[in-house]
Amino acid sequence: MEPFERQHMTDTQDRAELKNKQVFTTGEAAKICKVSQQTIIRCFDSGRLHGFKVPGSRFRRIPRSELIRFMQQNDMDMTQLESGPIRVLVVGVSAHQSDPVIKEFAQDRKVEITHADDAWSAGYITHAFKPNLILLNPTSSGVDKGSIQQTINDNPELSNTNIVTVVPSQHNSGTSFGNTNNTDAIKQAVQQLMSA
Repeated sequence: MEPFERQHMTDTQDRAELKNKQVFTTGEAAKICKVSQQTIIRCFDSGRLHGFKVPGSRFRRIPRSELIRFMQQNDMDMTQLESGPIRVLVVGVSAHQSDPVIKEFAQDRKVEITHADDAWSAGYITHAFKPNLILLNPTSSGVDKGSIQQTINDNPELSNTNIVTVVPSQHNSGTSFGNTNNTDAIKQAVQQLMSA
């Protein structure tokens, strides 16, 4: 019974890793699609499944968004690729201005939103929460977008974190971010996360 338990734990760990992985080998894609590796290679070589070859080798790699497109097109079971909630950190923008906009663009996807009012809180929360997206008001206390971006770039655990600068409106008009560019930037960032 012990070998079975070990195998079960390995399968669970594999599934957790696959949910966060952004690029797949043909073997991993075959396992997710429940087909042979040779079938994935044939689909890749015929152009039905897009990706790239590792320079200087014959190894093929398939981006997550392309694997999702291929699986949806072929009505395949997506449960192994289902990812967790989108985690959003909002810095210096009130919840009533930011949260409805984020949830609107996330459509049916689960979203976890947390807020910070200053750079110190934002740093602490980023370390603990590991957000996929940071919506940043550059006028917030102590906020320096450049240093925040550098900190994120230096931390491999935050390699998939995107930063979008937003400026909230000065009047209390519900969910306004001040201008259309802010809303468009948020929409694009959230949609990018959904397709990742």
